Amino acid sequence: MVRDRSASPGFTLIELLVVIAIIAILISLLLPGLSGARNAAWMTVCQSQVRQVGLAGTLYAQDNQDRYWSTLDWARRVENGRLVPGHLYNYVDSVHEVTGCPKSKRQNPYGRVGNQLFSDGSNALDFDYCMVEGMQGVNLSSQTQVMYLDRVNKWYHPGSWSFLTAEQATLYLSPFRSIPIFIEESSWWYNGQIFDGRWGNLDQITTRHDRGGMIGFLDGSVELFVANLKQDESRQEGTDWVANDVFVFYMQRWRRVYAPITRPFGWINRPQ
Repeated sequence: MVRDRSASPGFTLIELLVVIAIIAILISLLLPGLSGARNAAWMTVCQSQVRQVGLAGTLYAQDNQDRYWSTLDWARRVENGRLVPGHLYNYVDSVHEVTGCPKSKRQNPYGRVGNQLFSDGSNALDFDYCMVEGMQGVNLSSQTQVMYLDRVNKWYHPGSWSFLTAEQATLYLSPFRSIPIFIEESSWWYNGQIFDGRWGNLDQITTRHDRGGMIGFLDGSVELFVANLKQDESRQEGTDWVANDVFVFYMQRWRRVYAPITRPFGWINRPQ
């Protein structure tokens, strides 16, 4: 006997709602994991790209008496009154892709994305990774100790100093693992307005990767660096960690690496 299909009971409304609820629960459980995996992938790619830029600087130095390029011409230089590609282009293929964080994608703070290094300033950032001002001419074998104002692990006073005594340095500063060369710059302060590929003065590090950004060091290492406990990168506050918070021992004091007047090429090798 053939069974009458029209008599077969279908899903009740309650059963459908239960199925939908189960699917929603599964999605809610999976999405954070997928988001975490995506962020981890972005971080890995970003770290790799900073390492490539650092390797390019090392290769350039090996071709030039073991000294790094200048901050003034590594990304671009002036030739016959025009801005042309700098030294990086001789050592890295696809510079535009390599120098843009995969999470940021070279966006300025207003979401506009440019695909030119030499823009007119209206639609693109230079690089997400910028060279630390003051590191021009650093020698590959340099052992200079560079310190930073540690607003996470040290006692912090919200002041601003152009120099610190040895006693103050003990209270406020912590050493970098090596000499910092490249910083993953915040597109808010001030890479969204100033297009130069350099990191100095009030420039900040991004917080896009778990509240931190990448730093590439002279020894070839790259690490995620959390400068402070800042939550909102778009807000500029007096406690924000900036390039002026990086110090080196110079003229019997711990002084800012950044100086309004560019110090001589290679000064960082023997700042004392």
